Amino acid sequence: MNVYLDLFLTFSRTSLFTLGGGLAMLPFVEREVTEKRQWLSKDEFLDVFGMSQSMPGVMILNVATTVGYKIARTRGAMAAAAGTVFAPFISILLVAWFFIGIKDSPVTVKIFSGIRPAVMALVTVPVITLSRAAKIRGAVFLVPAAVAFIIGIGRVHPGYVILAGVAIAFIRVLGARTP
Repeated sequence: MNVYLDLFLTFSRTSLFTLGGGLAMLPFVEREVTEKRQWLSKDEFLDVFGMSQSMPGVMILNVATTVGYKIARTRGAMAAAAGTVFAPFISILLVAWFFIGIKDSPVTVKIFSGIRPAVMALVTVPVITLSRAAKIRGAVFLVPAAVAFIIGIGRVHPGYVILAGVAIAFIRVLGARTP
């Protein structure tokens, strides 16, 4: 198969059948890229993931673009990026058209209530997998776990958690500078 078509179809298929956004897609992308296609090693994928988080924009699109570039340069990056956005774009158009008529249905509300725990599990799996690959152990793992608990169980808006993190970092930096 043509490498560009392969990149497009791989990322298109992954983005079409995944609910929950980029982090939920990550374990599927990781499996496709490292195990099934063997385009990258696990360490290379971890590096791509780290770089992608530091780039502006959508993380999973950055992952796809970087993987595509490593495989087939600029055209590979374009094929992987197009594959990542094509299926969601079409499906969002179709769902929006359909959802307008059923958004307040009790069945719809119950379905989405059932999907939420599955999405949480899909987000948790790559965190654990990548934490092991990055050799994160012990107390360092408590910070993201605490943040997830505060946001998920405590129902605190993520914006407040981010502001609190910035405030704590600011206080720590000021505290380190004072004699």
